[in-house]
Amino acid sequence: MRHRYRGFATLNMSGPRERQSFVLLILGTALVFIFTGAFAMLEAERSAHSSDLGRFTAHLSADTLLWAMGREIPYLATMRDKQDDGRMSRLFFELATSIDPKDPRTFIGRELPGFSLFDTEIVVAGQGVKYTDVPIESEPSPDLAKELERQSEKVKNSIPSDRVDKPSPSPSVKRVFIYQTHFSESYLPELGRQDPDMAYDWDKNVIMVGKRLGEELDRLGIGAEVSTAHYKEAHPKLYRSSRKTVLAAMHQNQDLQYFIDIHRDSQRRDKTTTTIDGKPYARISFVIGTAHEDWEKNLKLARQLHNKLESLYPGLSKGVFLKNRATGNGEYNQSLSPRSILVEIGGVDNNFVEVFRTTKALARAFADLYFQTEPVDARPSAPSSSR
Repeated sequence: MRHRYRGFATLNMSGPRERQSFVLLILGTALVFIFTGAFAMLEAERSAHSSDLGRFTAHLSADTLLWAMGREIPYLATMRDKQDDGRMSRLFFELATSIDPKDPRTFIGRELPGFSLFDTEIVVAGQGVKYTDVPIESEPSPDLAKELERQSEKVKNSIPSDRVDKPSPSPSVKRVFIYQTHFSESYLPELGRQDPDMAYDWDKNVIMVGKRLGEELDRLGIGAEVSTAHYKEAHPKLYRSSRKTVLAAMHQNQDLQYFIDIHRDSQRRDKTTTTIDGKPYARISFVIGTAHEDWEKNLKLARQLHNKLESLYPGLSKGVFLKNRATGNGEYNQSLSPRSILVEIGGVDNNFVEVFRTTKALARAFADLYFQTEPVDARPSAPSSSR
């Protein structure tokens, strides 16, 4: 009940309705804080992974990060320069701008289109590989993208958007699932074209590479299931589509243990070709996404394959590359399995002869690793190094 006293309004809280309203207000406020705190704790528990910390600290230079950690860990303080003048202001500057004053790439990388791709981390570098050799992901030209969309409409009733199994009588147990997220990626010499933005085709593409890899693995005694799915979605949404393909495969066949996504690099021939025993090979790259908590397990498999290829075919592998959300898709469906990898085989200027030669080499390296870890009664003889 309100009263006026000397120009001021007073509220009488002695009435039962006023007291009830006041209690409800307090309880409501308390419930809001309780639910907000509970939600924050659940969200923190769900998403506070090492990859999140990595994305935060990725904007700091090594020197600044070492200085900041050294203030809490005395041992780290002995590993840096003792000069601390301006370190605090530099820490705030790097956090606010993501610019490292000692790294020119951080100044111009946000101004030049595509330059940020070279922020990709090279975990293991192949022979002669530097930042300009990092695998590049591109999209078809707008005109070609429309043409591919028209082709998808023509065959949408005959080609499903999920996987199509490759018939193979043996081996009966399938351990490897091969698919192609960017299924239309192709090779200019096979299409009779010159423009790198036109290295895409509905029929003649990396699906043929995936099929060949499956055949080679089958021949070596490792059951492989190959997707020939053609997706109708736009290029940026293709990982969402291929994720459904992988999940369907995992649901239908619980024997699957390895998941390989085949791609084609957009780099030119001088960066995607090598010569081994007098024969040209399309170079291969392994890309691992870090935008999930188990990426280190996928990295382990990629390292093993790179090292095995390096011992069998020196110079064939360009190396292992890490990409986060800022430099690529960041996840690449690799959160679905600790044995998932993305493989770039060749570039826009390679041909199928060179690519298939590399595919056979990859199958051999994979088989060597597989039979080292899997119990088998008998192992097939090793194939020759070239077709």
